[in-house]
Amino acid sequence: MRLFGKHVFPRQIALVASGVLFFGATTYDVHRSIKNNEQPPTREQMEALQDYINSKKQ
Repeated sequence: MRLFGKHVFPRQIALVASGVLFFGATTYDVHRSIKNNEQPPTREQMEALQDYINSKKQ
């Protein structure tokens, strides 16, 4: 198969497509994580975290 005048194997196309898909999914996940963490933690969340830390120290 020729693409832009060069011979390209279907396996190369599949590899590039999977790389682009992986990069896009990772970028979307990071963006979504940042967006979801814009709010500061609530008092209940902080208390639960402190309780968890204290339970692990014992």
